Amino acid sequence: MSEKPKLEVVTTLPDDASDMSDLWLDPALGDGLTDTVWHSIPVGKPKDFFRVHPDPIYRRQTEVYTHKPEGQIEEQHFILAKPMQGRVEEARPATIVTCIYRDGSPRLWPLKFAKAGEKDNDAWTSARAAARTAMTKWVKLVWVRRTYQVRDAQPGYAPDPDWDKLPSFDQLVTLAFGPNSIIRDTNHPVYRDLIGATPKRAEDDGTDL
Repeated sequence: MSEKPKLEVVTTLPDDASDMSDLWLDPALGDGLTDTVWHSIPVGKPKDFFRVHPDPIYRRQTEVYTHKPEGQIEEQHFILAKPMQGRVEEARPATIVTCIYRDGSPRLWPLKFAKAGEKDNDAWTSARAAARTAMTKWVKLVWVRRTYQVRDAQPGYAPDPDWDKLPSFDQLVTLAFGPNSIIRDTNHPVYRDLIGATPKRAEDDGTDL
């Protein structure tokens, strides 16, 4: 019986691949698969167990108008830029806080206040109280008799959030509101609709469609 030929394993590499480490980018740059990138951020009260960022740099006071389109369940929130503040009767002062869910996804929550001379209502005060509680533990909002109550998560529900993974607050606002959800002047279509003005046409300001 003839012997089987022996297999020889070549362990040498071509010169251009002799140092494999030169082929790869710095791992600190991320791999593009596990890196978290948000393309949009929801705005509104949290609907699941959540935490609120305790750092003041992750909340800001402004004026917010909440639009409720006819026939739709979801609300739309608009920030009023300083030139427009005080010009929308339905808008309210608000503190926009940063929330996070167990999976690390963020949400912005406008906590409203009464205007000067108005009476604060129970829904607003209880929402602000819930946000303060959520700075230290996982809670869920529960609507009971015109106020918000909180339901504590069970022990072990989730560890403390890794806040360092969040973008800056300004980046979160940009992703959440974008250019169309900030009312900067009287040409904004939502403002024109509120005052009963005709939609602004492109030719009114000399721009082309």
